[in-house]
Amino acid sequence: MTAMAVSEDGLTEAVCLPDKRFVWVVQWHPEFSFRVNEDSRKIFKAFVGAC
Repeated sequence: MTAMAVSEDGLTEAVCLPDKRFVWVVQWHPEFSFRVNEDSRKIFKAFVGAC
């Protein structure tokens, strides 16, 4: 099952494919915002866990 986040104007903001080992597509730069954004930190934590 694909999980998606879509903005009010219909732009796909994020995609996750949980049946795969690690597939995340995001419309922002979590590497720039992880210090101030909890969602960005969760992405990095999930990536490290998948490695």
